[in-house]
Amino acid sequence: MEPKKTSSSLKVGILTLTAIFILIFTVLWIKGRSLSSGERIDVVFKDVNGMRAGSGVQMMGLRIGQVEEITPVIDGKDSYIKLRFVITEKDVKIPPASKISIQQSGLIGEQFLEITPPEIQTVFVETMKNTTAIKRGQNIYMELSDKMHKIGYVEECVVMPTSQIPFDLKSKINTKNSLKIKYTITLPGLVLDSSEISAKIVNNDLIFYERNGEKLYAPDANLKYTVIEPMRISDFMEINYKASKSLNETNERISEILSDELVGDLRESIKNINELTINASTTLEKAQVLIDSSKDELEEVLTQSNKLISKLIVLTDSINEIATDEELKDSIVSTTKSVGKLSNNMNTLLEDKKTKEIVTNLNEISRNLADISSYMNEFTKDDKLKKDISGTVSNINKISSNINKTLNGLNNLDANQKANMDCIISDAVVTSRNLRKFSEKLNKRFLLFRLMF
Repeated sequence: MEPKKTSSSLKVGILTLTAIFILIFTVLWIKGRSLSSGERIDVVFKDVNGMRAGSGVQMMGLRIGQVEEITPVIDGKDSYIKLRFVITEKDVKIPPASKISIQQSGLIGEQFLEITPPEIQTVFVETMKNTTAIKRGQNIYMELSDKMHKIGYVEECVVMPTSQIPFDLKSKINTKNSLKIKYTITLPGLVLDSSEISAKIVNNDLIFYERNGEKLYAPDANLKYTVIEPMRISDFMEINYKASKSLNETNERISEILSDELVGDLRESIKNINELTINASTTLEKAQVLIDSSKDELEEVLTQSNKLISKLIVLTDSINEIATDEELKDSIVSTTKSVGKLSNNMNTLLEDKKTKEIVTNLNEISRNLADISSYMNEFTKDDKLKKDISGTVSNINKISSNINKTLNGLNNLDANQKANMDCIISDAVVTSRNLRKFSEKLNKRFLLFRLMF
């Protein structure tokens, strides 16, 4: 028995159905529609930069779906484009607050929709402490549209030296230590520049804010993802053109400012500054030599001055207790003030050529005054001795006053005034020597007085 032959009508029918199926599939593929039952998601763009239905959808470099429909919605200045895409890969879920952007493979490659899950970002803020109470998982808040919103949470927080943070951020941190906060944004639609963000603790809450004080607006509460608008190549080229134009104008202005004459002046100024620096260094070295050479005398003067001050304190106390001669008391007090003024002018003395001689004479005067003050309590009952002491102290007071007046105008002295200053110094030398002789006689007289009684 011969097998039954397939009728030509059946063959034609099968071919027709197959052709129709291929045609439908091709039309759907061209229009970007998919027969998949995966999740369909709608997002809104202001500009899709020429993207068409059928473009791929990627997440972390893996194709997970395709663009299914692109529909413009015209409403004046509020016009937008609704883009729908479908997830064709099973078990793929897009995390909330993921970034959705339009990317292009190369300059002339095909466009695709890129989905980026929430990323860990880092911000550096000031801190005065070596430790922090901020913990992992702690919520982050920010004022948006004059209202506090929860925008994310802390991944990690550590204290580190400011010297170790990125160079471009060091100028924004004014403390020795910095807080390095790693965080994740979970509020859909919010995009922050971490380099312009700082943080503070308010009632144990971590608050983010803009360094420049700018107020941000809260995104639409109905958003599930963060849409990043694309930049057209023309816009990119226009920005670069404006930047190049501004740079060119800046270069032209710099060229105008830095003329040959100005450059010559700058070179001459630098040369003069270098010479001035050398001269200043030489002057400082000479000053240091002068100070070093007078170090011993200065230390001796300071030592004698301290002793003199101690003796004068004892002398003043003794006069207040037992002395009845007001003239003597006033003379000694006046002498004390003159010695104080003389000490204040010690720096001026260092500039004089006869510094060592003056220092030596002052040492001698200080020692003699110290000897006189040590015997004052025992000499106060001798009227003649009191008169002698009073006269001697008055002379010292006059000499000290003359020296002080001379020192006050030292830098403005003419030749005659300098000669007078030399005479005053010579008088001070003679007086100091007479004072020493008087002190010796005073010591002998006091010794004889004790032997007689």
